[in-house]
Amino acid sequence: MHRALAALEPRTFAADDAARLLRLFAEVERLAAAGKAMMARRVEETNLWRRDGHRSAASWLASTTGSSMGAAVGALETARRLESLSATAEAHRDGRLSEAQAREITGAAAANPAAEADLLTAARREPVAALRQRAQRINAANAADEAARQQAVHAGRHLRHWSDPDGAFRMDLRTTTEAGAAILATLKPFADQVFAEARTAGRRESTEAYAADALVSMAEAAVVPGGDDRPGPSGPRAMVHVRVDHQALVRGHTEGDEVCEVPGVGPIAVATARAWAGDAVLRALVINGVDVVAVAHAGRSVTAAQRAAIEERDRCCVVPGCAVANGLEIDHVDGWVPTRITTLARLARLCRWHHYLKTHCGYRLEGSVGDWRLVAPDHPPPDDNNGGGGTDGDDAGPGTTATLDLGFAATR
Repeated sequence: MHRALAALEPRTFAADDAARLLRLFAEVERLAAAGKAMMARRVEETNLWRRDGHRSAASWLASTTGSSMGAAVGALETARRLESLSATAEAHRDGRLSEAQAREITGAAAANPAAEADLLTAARREPVAALRQRAQRINAANAADEAARQQAVHAGRHLRHWSDPDGAFRMDLRTTTEAGAAILATLKPFADQVFAEARTAGRRESTEAYAADALVSMAEAAVVPGGDDRPGPSGPRAMVHVRVDHQALVRGHTEGDEVCEVPGVGPIAVATARAWAGDAVLRALVINGVDVVAVAHAGRSVTAAQRAAIEERDRCCVVPGCAVANGLEIDHVDGWVPTRITTLARLARLCRWHHYLKTHCGYRLEGSVGDWRLVAPDHPPPDDNNGGGGTDGDDAGPGTTATLDLGFAATR
């Protein structure tokens, strides 16, 4: 396989030949998945993973194969179930089932072995999504009782998040159908609002993109247990921690080994950190190598009085022609990093879209209160991760890092 791929030149193949080879590679992939499942099960039985210092066979499998823990847990579970489902095991060994198909069949056939033959037939004729629905119905029908099934799903609930290689935040939620329905019902009015605002602004995006924006709006509008329903003098409802090198914060982008990230979530643009810092509770840690040499708390956040005043003054987005009045974000017009001051006259409330353009796309907000205008950049912003920004301010010495604890709420 190594030799074949090393010599492979895809553009030299006719379409039919390329399709034939694709099907061949897909079969190899299915066979490899079957072999991987069988050997992973054997490693689990022999406890080899303990010798290598892993906390579980799934941890060892994820490390060895470069997969996620969730995928490793699923692969081992499928391998265990195959031991009692001979027909499915044979189809898997023959390369007739993909890893996803084997997972769905074994999950349902473990609950009702009599359904194994029908599931194998369905796998040959139906897409994976249809097979999954069939398996779900079998599992539901063969649960000892509805309460037991509900309890089992509830016991396996989880919320996981990770970052893609390109820095995108990803999230996976598993919960009961009732909980999912409640989440979707709560999300719908936010999604409708995002959709309406996009149409009013003349933007056309996918339903999935609107749903993602709606989820953020729902999180920002959430009521924190033990608190009231909006930010007030007591401080922000939510706290986001950002670690950013001071030089990068001043410069406007990272260079070399500098970082700008939300610990445990992933990297963000320096422009985003700057925008958040404009209305935040700041804690700065001055770091020299591994030693924290100083800690400072700076009151750079918009005060409660300023917040109340600007909410009263800017009832909707200040960009001319924009009527969005919900989910507005407070913007330091001149940026806090260059000016180091927060005055009401140089604060403005923007909708999320126009705040994004100003923060990330080189747009400028010019004018004054009552006479703002959004000015487009003279040329498109550079296609990099800098997120805009200039070189104003004094650079700190080597190894100096600022850690920002940035608190923000729906109105930021």
